[in-house]
Amino acid sequence: MLIQRTRSYRGGGPTAQTAALTINTPPAQLRSRLVATFAFFVIMVSFLDTMAQLPVLPQFVQSLGAGARLVGIVLAAYSIANMAGNISAGLVIDRFGRKTGIVIGMAVAGSAVAFYAAVTSPQQLLFLRVLHGLGGAILVPAAFAFAGDASREENAGRSMGRAGAAVALAAMLGPAAGGIFRATFGPRPLFLTLAALMAITATLVIFFLPESYREVRRDTLPIPFSQRLRPIIRDRRLLFVFVAILFVQMAMGTLSFALPLAVDAAGFSAARTGSLFSIFALVAITLFLAPAAGLSDRYGRPVLIRMGMIALTASLAILSLGNSLPVMAGAMVVYGVGYGLAFPAMCATVVDRTDRTNRGTGFGVFYAVFSLGVAAGPVASGALVEAGVSPTAVIAVALAMAQLILFAVGRKPGPDKDAV
Repeated sequence: MLIQRTRSYRGGGPTAQTAALTINTPPAQLRSRLVATFAFFVIMVSFLDTMAQLPVLPQFVQSLGAGARLVGIVLAAYSIANMAGNISAGLVIDRFGRKTGIVIGMAVAGSAVAFYAAVTSPQQLLFLRVLHGLGGAILVPAAFAFAGDASREENAGRSMGRAGAAVALAAMLGPAAGGIFRATFGPRPLFLTLAALMAITATLVIFFLPESYREVRRDTLPIPFSQRLRPIIRDRRLLFVFVAILFVQMAMGTLSFALPLAVDAAGFSAARTGSLFSIFALVAITLFLAPAAGLSDRYGRPVLIRMGMIALTASLAILSLGNSLPVMAGAMVVYGVGYGLAFPAMCATVVDRTDRTNRGTGFGVFYAVFSLGVAAGPVASGALVEAGVSPTAVIAVALAMAQLILFAVGRKPGPDKDAV
């Protein structure tokens, strides 16, 4: 371990300069193949607990006696709690360490999932969904902050591509595995199995994952949370990314709402929906792991983000124009290309524009906006369907309009004069 003193921060008020001793693991150790592989596994597990429950939870909540409205509230509670906890999670991740954040997040989320197996009412499950969301709010930004710490400045895009591949792999394997497990053993054993996986992973993290950054409070004041957050919300490039991820995840939420309806309207079985999402995931994983993930390292993050959003716009436009199986499969290929280009570049921008003292806070804000987009997409889609309007067409137009917003954000004067 290396013990170093962080740079001093000066507050805007009467607060004097504050400093804190930090513990940093040498970059070479963080970048070892064994650590990188384990970090990939940790990120995958961080998303697997929610992905595996997707085909299980709606019916499980109904089995507890909940009506349709309460089912929706219980399902949404995770995202709402997650969004509320993401920003403040940076306080834990940056002050007490990425490793601590991962362990605390897994302990809280895993405990909530374990208690899913014991609930007897939807109200109990609602409380646990909130607890689960708060645990995930710490876990995911901590895992991505660790991945950012371990990346080299010149290839952050490729490093974030590998992190994105872990998420996509969880999205591809989780629902299928959860559905098979539920059909074989039932939902409650599934919850206990997921909780056990998180407990085992947290234990392995304690013993084998090196800490990449942590403040050590010794006769010094910790860096105030406001001083970690202020440069993030004022950074023009990060504002660009936050706007982009909001629209990208709104598109994802719309796709998750509209694609099953399109498949059903075309007369295909529900299994086709899973196959189409698998196409998207496979294409995205290929780009995440291929040299294409490093294109933003060479040509710049904004270029790849814009290209990705254009592909997402085209995909949704294709879906709004036809409902044959080849058309939908082609649209999902294009969607996978768009997401595979945009997501690593957005995450890499967070790495670029933060340092170890506030990277956890940066990813906390990023995933708060991420969750907002995921929640807003289905809500907007439902309202559009009730109004007799195609949600994919409207969101495609919204993504096209977002390019104008991103252009305005990129041209906005600020302390950073580099073009975005």
